[in-house]
Amino acid sequence: MKAIPITGHTRIFGLIGHPVRHSLSPAMYNTLFARFEIDAVYLAFDVDPKNAQKVADLIRVMGLDGVNLTVPFKEAVMPLLNTTTTAAAEAGAVNVVIQTDGELVGFNTDGEGFIRALSEEAGPQIEGIHAIILGAGGAARAVASGLLDRKAARISILNRSQARAKQAASALKASFPDGRIDVGPLDAKAFGLIAGSAALVVNCTAGPAAPTIGTFEPKRLGGPQATWVDVNYWMAVPPAQTRCEDAGVRFYDGLGMLAHQGALAFELFTGHPITGAELLTFLRGQK
Repeated sequence: MKAIPITGHTRIFGLIGHPVRHSLSPAMYNTLFARFEIDAVYLAFDVDPKNAQKVADLIRVMGLDGVNLTVPFKEAVMPLLNTTTTAAAEAGAVNVVIQTDGELVGFNTDGEGFIRALSEEAGPQIEGIHAIILGAGGAARAVASGLLDRKAARISILNRSQARAKQAASALKASFPDGRIDVGPLDAKAFGLIAGSAALVVNCTAGPAAPTIGTFEPKRLGGPQATWVDVNYWMAVPPAQTRCEDAGVRFYDGLGMLAHQGALAFELFTGHPITGAELLTFLRGQK
């Protein structure tokens, strides 16, 4: 790999969110830029959530070519963009923004990235599945959208805020009118009531919910294909991992999803295709 010196012509990409200092994205993308000898740099921008309405202006004014968005900006930035893709509209969130001549286009690669990672990791058959989604934010909606697009039979959203869960379900229903989508509180009792018919759990909640998630019983999940995915790849020990291992439930961290959505984003940024499998090998070495 050949490192290209940073000059006034170097294209700037980055991650916007809060917090972002734990992110593996700068190492991942800068390694790819060097590999393909692309004159670009990728930085992490930790932005105060109070400035959510200024994020789009930041991208335009600073001349950023493209950014990844993470919490808490995936939903807040949508109305501030010039246009969004169908996948972003279905998810109600964007995680990639590309700028061309001041025009901002929003994409969502989270849902497709999750589906590709699940397939690569030999996860359960999606068509006809009952999946429990923990959380109701942008990542949760993107994952739910990806599952519904592949004919999942039922999506159950468990979230601390019932109003937010119902809002997410309503938005998903608008895109998938034939989908069965229900909501419930984020607690062990609600989980236990529906777990028997579910073969997939995806934890999309933030860190503060970890103690609650740790009280859930993965052994209640139905069938030999039962799988638990926690998208919080940076957590040393995700809250349900030990219980899943004890119960014989397959457990995956979020690195697969990060790798596959990152591969899709890199192609949007540069036009260079890269496989999620290649990125996953790199990320495993970084963790």
